[in-house]
Amino acid sequence: DQPSPVEINGDKVEFLTDQIKVVADGNVVISQNNVKLLADHVEFDRGTNIAIAQGHVILMRDNAQIIGDKMVFNYTTGKGEFDHAKIDSHPYYGSGTKIAKVSDKHIIMENGHFTTCDHDKPHFQMVSKKIDIYPGDKLIARSVRMLVGNVPLMFIPRYSQNISDKKPRVIFTPGYDKHWGAFLLSQWRYYFNEDFKGTIHVDYRERKSVATGIDLNYKTKKYGSGIIREYYTNELDYGAHYHFWGQKIKPVRETERFRAEWRHQWEVNDKTSAIWQYSKLSDADFLKDYFKRQRQEDSDSPQTYFLLTRTLPAGILSFHNDKRVNRFGTMVERLPEIRYDLPSHQLADSNFYLENKTIYSNLSKKLARPSEDRKETMRLHTDNELTYPMKISFIELTPFVGGSETYYSKTKDPAQYNAIRGQFRTGAGLSTKFYRVFDVATNKLGLDIHRLRHVITPSVSYTYEHDPTIDSSMLDQFDEEIDSLDRSHGLVFGIENKLQTKRKGKNVDLARALLSTDFKLKEDPGKGGFNSINVDIETRPYRWLGIDLDAKYDTINRELKSINTDLNLWGTGDPFYMSLSKRWNGPESDELVSEVGYKINQKWSLVVDNQFDLNTCIMTLQQYSVKRDLHDWIMEVNFNETRGVGSEIWIVFTLKAFPEIGFDFGTGFNKRKAGVQYK
Repeated sequence: DQPSPVEINGDKVEFLTDQIKVVADGNVVISQNNVKLLADHVEFDRGTNIAIAQGHVILMRDNAQIIGDKMVFNYTTGKGEFDHAKIDSHPYYGSGTKIAKVSDKHIIMENGHFTTCDHDKPHFQMVSKKIDIYPGDKLIARSVRMLVGNVPLMFIPRYSQNISDKKPRVIFTPGYDKHWGAFLLSQWRYYFNEDFKGTIHVDYRERKSVATGIDLNYKTKKYGSGIIREYYTNELDYGAHYHFWGQKIKPVRETERFRAEWRHQWEVNDKTSAIWQYSKLSDADFLKDYFKRQRQEDSDSPQTYFLLTRTLPAGILSFHNDKRVNRFGTMVERLPEIRYDLPSHQLADSNFYLENKTIYSNLSKKLARPSEDRKETMRLHTDNELTYPMKISFIELTPFVGGSETYYSKTKDPAQYNAIRGQFRTGAGLSTKFYRVFDVATNKLGLDIHRLRHVITPSVSYTYEHDPTIDSSMLDQFDEEIDSLDRSHGLVFGIENKLQTKRKGKNVDLARALLSTDFKLKEDPGKGGFNSINVDIETRPYRWLGIDLDAKYDTINRELKSINTDLNLWGTGDPFYMSLSKRWNGPESDELVSEVGYKINQKWSLVVDNQFDLNTCIMTLQQYSVKRDLHDWIMEVNFNETRGVGSEIWIVFTLKAFPEIGFDFGTGFNKRKAGVQYK
């Protein structure tokens, strides 16, 4: 293909016909498609399409530019060379003794550096003998030294960064912990492509030895995606007073500890999906000891299971397998469980609606080792409910009738094996709405009210559940909602009030109050009469103000069970926000929780979290976070003190250009001894 034409402009442009050359001086601009070359002096050979530029040379393309004193650029091949040049491609900045543009998608920088700091003297930089830049794709550097100022911080033999990827390649977390001693945790990300990437862990704990692990995130074109995690340590217990600079002592014990996990998800088609997970841990305390933050999000013993789900024209069919692989935990195995759910489904053209739930389960409940005790049964459970919603004048009435039948191959009494338990239920729900619109328009106190709409929704529901034909005490308990059925007979009364207005054409709830109570009839196994009164109130008079309250009162024992209040203050663009909550759940649980955030200025911001026990007048939790804008980095210093657990301080440095890139420095302090009080 013929190259696109080149347009040359300048204060003085001279055409040398005999040399087939154009010479331009003063504010020279050469344009070709989306590429611009700016310089003080340019000699352009029309035969070879090569330009030689000198003086304040800038090569611009899209949002990137190369700046230097001299450049040779071939407009046919798109290749060029700069001497002692700088590159500006936000968020990256760099310079080198030589920068060569070998193609539209490849730039080579020699003996240079790159950084995300736009200062002439950057606060930090990555120095390398050779840097390959693939615009919009990735950056690869070799023999890299990271400098903070002029101080070398680390050396990396090879560094690769996906330019569109905001996650770090390496994270180091040094610190100190009572049980670990001094530690240095490191994460090394590897990236082959978007379908195959992960993290390598190499961790040193002074009193526990070295641990290694690998995480793999993968994707397939046809069979879904998943993650594989492995972590292993041959733990050596050197004792609470050992330090690596001290005399080597014989370990008290040596223990192999590990985890192995595999989770895969596959969307087979638009109606079928599959997911499976395998999780093996060496012991029940492994996550608590080595992955505290993950343990807060996951259970102590993540499950091993397989789930296949299929959406049918009417309902959902699922196949479920649960298998225990960690013997230190009690678990119900399902080998397998097949379930069909039919949501409320209209029968033909009638006003009858049917709901159905049918579950077949091969169950085995295994207790934690060393116990070998187990409970087993095959269970077939079906639950059906027929409703007939109707409207009588202004009242909405929904009567229903239903029941369940459950087959058990085994019960607690061998004489009742192959038993069938049944339960009948019926009831109805009744509700209506009353409302009135008040023609009010005011902005007094900044309320911004444009008409008021008051909505009252009273409701009552009645439910009767007969005694099951087999008492739950005769059955092994696998699932409470199925195996623990009991008789019930009662009413639930409720009344909801809403106050609404319109702001900018949209309905806004200014206030909402819901009052409800349940009334047990004499056939109910519990004490008859009103059981509890529940109150839930929400108010939003302003965009920036929210006040909530919920409470529960036990009418049988005539005592308040709980009351919680929340005050929230916030505002878009405001530097300040605050939330204050009071939690009362009985005489022994009464606490005050607060969070305050304030942006002091463009550089500094502060967040303070506190939990205060009103019974003991002791601060049970204090956490302080200070953020500082360091031009290229955001530094966050966090201090946390939890009663009965101890104190922790950690520092996080995050690149502003790549918010997920950070260095995390953490320290855990000793737990307080029993009896020691907070001052």
